[in-house]
Amino acid sequence: MKAPIITLLTDFGNCDSFVGVMKGVILSICSNARLVDLSHEVPPQAITAGAFLLKSSIGYFPRGTIHLAVVDPGVGSARKAIALKSKGHFFVGPDNGLFSGALKDRGIEQVVELTEKKYQLPNPGSTFHGRDLFAPAAAYLAKGVPMARLGVQQNNWIWREIPKPFKTAQGWTGQALWVDHFGNLITNLEAKHLPAPFSNAKSLENHQLRQAGLPRTFRLKVGKTVILRLATHYVEAKKGTVMALIGSSGNLEISINGGNAAQKLGVGIGAPVFLY
Repeated sequence: MKAPIITLLTDFGNCDSFVGVMKGVILSICSNARLVDLSHEVPPQAITAGAFLLKSSIGYFPRGTIHLAVVDPGVGSARKAIALKSKGHFFVGPDNGLFSGALKDRGIEQVVELTEKKYQLPNPGSTFHGRDLFAPAAAYLAKGVPMARLGVQQNNWIWREIPKPFKTAQGWTGQALWVDHFGNLITNLEAKHLPAPFSNAKSLENHQLRQAGLPRTFRLKVGKTVILRLATHYVEAKKGTVMALIGSSGNLEISINGGNAAQKLGVGIGAPVFLY
């Protein structure tokens, strides 16, 4: 049997043993599982940020991958523990909008509430469902247990969307969805939201941008800073210069060559961004 892949995404951080314990539970049940850490640095309880990271990652994994995601401010409450299926991928975690946000564009085919105690740790507690409910469920899925056996079929789940930019008379208003390790602010604006390119081809200095139909000059405001130029890569701007570019996720990023944009601009996740 091909070694199954389980990805892990949490807000647990890396200074405690929580992630390691979940991995121990998984490997105790499915010893040949291949575990891939997406991130454990989601800000505590930041469901939307977790959904964005998950959405941005799914497409790079093969069908059959199991995605274990735990950003769970409601642990121990009446919120459900669930497993889902979407286009050949499986997802395990809390029913709090984390998955509906990540899977809006992919669709959700099946949802099961994790009620079958046979596929949980004995005597699960109320504060660590990642260990007691979610890790075992992911491991049994990896071992080949059909998802339907994990519990009761569900037709309703918590719905949450990743915020989208909205049109204004001046342009678009968006927000920062994530701040990466380098301090780049990743927004919910995309190339399609940029203004139409100038008709004067001389103003489109870079052939790659010209081919993509992207303008070289625009106005992007975040905090008290206005950015006037679109770059194609990080070192195109002078060192220490604030710039914008379309990043690897396809989203508009605000960056500083050799610096931390979030720190320098004094903004973070949720900061409004205005594109004119």
